[in-house]
Amino acid sequence: MTSRAFLHLSGMALCAAGLAYFADTLVDAVAPAANPGIGGFVPLMGLIGFPGFWLSLKNDGPLSLLALVLTMAGLAGLMVVTFLMNFLFPALQGAEIGAILAVIGPHLKVIGVTFLLSALAVCAVTWRMGGQLRIGGVLYAIGAIPVSLPPLMPPLLVELGALVVGSALLVWGSGLIQRRAAVATS
Repeated sequence: MTSRAFLHLSGMALCAAGLAYFADTLVDAVAPAANPGIGGFVPLMGLIGFPGFWLSLKNDGPLSLLALVLTMAGLAGLMVVTFLMNFLFPALQGAEIGAILAVIGPHLKVIGVTFLLSALAVCAVTWRMGGQLRIGGVLYAIGAIPVSLPPLMPPLLVELGALVVGSALLVWGSGLIQRRAAVATS
């Protein structure tokens, strides 16, 4: 049995991840040099929020387990990517960034593909459940396509994808908070 407090914490973490993704994307669009690295908190909040989200789904099939494993692996990988993009790369020169990318480029591709596969698996799991879960799943999968493949996508599409993923996180997080409230009143 999942505790109400755990559902609430998970919902708050997913909402924080969604809001941080919105803020990071908007600050980058308006004043990229002024961004204090808000995006670095998105995967961290996702790692905190997703376990409660998964427990709330009550879906123990193999696809659900695969989606959970891929999601946690993808978010852990995105912790590295967001650290590089938000905290390390702004302090380096172009040649230094290029040298780092030359070494870790293949690993970044694996992280991106893992995140994309996790989003598609999450969409498949939530699709069967309908309602708010399905809406979040579709948004997450659609947004993950440009976000996970930035070298192949125009920057505007990547930014729009980030806003769509942030919307999915807000949908799921608010749903967890509402379910927690409904459990508390029953």
